[in-house]
Amino acid sequence: MKRAFLKRTVITVLAAVTALSLAACGKSKGGAKVIKAETFGAPSPFIYSPEDPKDALYTTADGVALSGYDIAVLVELFKTKALEGYTLDLRVNSNTIVDAQQGTVDFGVNNFSYNVDRAESFYFSYPYTKAKYAILTKNGSAISSFAEIAAAGLPVETSAGNNVANALERWNEANPDKKINIEYTSADITVELQHIAEGTHVGIGDTPVWAAYRESYPEIFANITETVISDEEALLITEHSTSHLLFGKTGAHAKEYQKLLSEGILELYKSGKLKELADKYTGIDIVPAESDFIYLN
Repeated sequence: MKRAFLKRTVITVLAAVTALSLAACGKSKGGAKVIKAETFGAPSPFIYSPEDPKDALYTTADGVALSGYDIAVLVELFKTKALEGYTLDLRVNSNTIVDAQQGTVDFGVNNFSYNVDRAESFYFSYPYTKAKYAILTKNGSAISSFAEIAAAGLPVETSAGNNVANALERWNEANPDKKINIEYTSADITVELQHIAEGTHVGIGDTPVWAAYRESYPEIFANITETVISDEEALLITEHSTSHLLFGKTGAHAKEYQKLLSEGILELYKSGKLKELADKYTGIDIVPAESDFIYLN
């Protein structure tokens, strides 16, 4: 009787230890560890909802169909050896930055670039994209720098808080005698493109984004000139022209997942999968160089 009691006690203790271990590891589902993530859900070609849900690469638990380069990278990440035993729970939420920062989700994904302010609150994964930026103007004119935008006197439409807006604000602070007129807008990019084609505005953005809109709106782009800016000029927009997954520093597994998903991204790079996905979803060489695979913080 005493031996049986001891056996039951050992089993009970082991069960308790196992339960505590699972709890410490975080949420699990079907024996797999679930990593929670959020995205804004745009812009194309990085993230978008396909017209036919059957074309989705990933469908969220609440039924949002998603596709695009960023989504393709995530899907492939969770097939790598580094992420073996883990599953992805991705949702669309306009509060992605806040949720990731507060640790409500494990990471945020939305073609996020590095800057000093973000580095105070987030850890950055290895990059999965290296951006190229271009300035759009009406046909017959070409602008290749912030200084030329200022000299032209044409306003730039952009949404508040994005990389371009932040870069323009920094430029204006540093160059009070050569300020660029910024017009903040929440309108669709097609409105911005129409203004550029009419010659009333200048546009700045990622070449893959412009490429996606050019394919959808060739009639507008027939009246637009695109000028890719130099790498040196691009540094005015981002301190690093690469994009990363963001892990809020308050997250319970922030450093662990930063390392885990970075190892997966490097695995995709070495296998050639990143290039394959970039070619398929953007048609542009946006794959980082081998020297870019470092931890920025």
